[in-house]
Amino acid sequence: MNRGIYPALAGAIILERRLDVLSHNVGNVHTTGFKKDVPAFGTILARVAGPPLAGIDLFPQLATVRPDFSQGALRQTGHPLDVALEGDGFFVVQTASGDRLFRGGRFVRHASGTLVTSTGDPVMGKKGPITLPPGEMTVDRTGTIRVNNVVVDQFRLVRAPEGTMLQKAGDLYWRMPEQTEPDPAVQVHQGMIEQSNVDASLDLVEMIKVTRGYEQMQKAIRTMDEMTGQAIQIGRIQR
Repeated sequence: MNRGIYPALAGAIILERRLDVLSHNVGNVHTTGFKKDVPAFGTILARVAGPPLAGIDLFPQLATVRPDFSQGALRQTGHPLDVALEGDGFFVVQTASGDRLFRGGRFVRHASGTLVTSTGDPVMGKKGPITLPPGEMTVDRTGTIRVNNVVVDQFRLVRAPEGTMLQKAGDLYWRMPEQTEPDPAVQVHQGMIEQSNVDASLDLVEMIKVTRGYEQMQKAIRTMDEMTGQAIQIGRIQR
């Protein structure tokens, strides 16, 4: 078998996965609080089948896909239940699968008075799920919540210790790590939302480049496959 087909196949698989990541990012360009994914690449050592010509070969591989937590732009909405974070912290929400980290910040007041996400998950304060009495809600930069100028709670704002690898739980939630710490440095902005940190124009250009590269890899694989077939056919004729 043509040895060149192995790195070509590995390259095609990586480009296909890269295209999936870019497509997912672009598809969430308008999702509030969305953090884009960034693929990380590496190499693996593999001895190809058959007699080695150059010993050990290096093949590329997709090592992992990591979220990019860089700050998204803040956009003013004027809606009192829209709350954006500036900094590294997260809101905490209560789900059926346990507490989750969240950056979305588009909240709703449930009929019961509980402050919830758009999917109905309660938002956590320092006292537990935040419950709002009737009246006008205001939020200051520390996340302290007042209704009719009376303090009712404060958003539970946390961050993961440096070096912690957060795991996604859907497009907007992250699993709570074993250890979190309060984040007093995060700034809270009422009446604003944090937009996705995806740069659609850059990612669309990258998608075009990746698509072309993938097509070239496929063409190379077909060519090498045809060459292998021709070599086999010639060998049969010469017998």
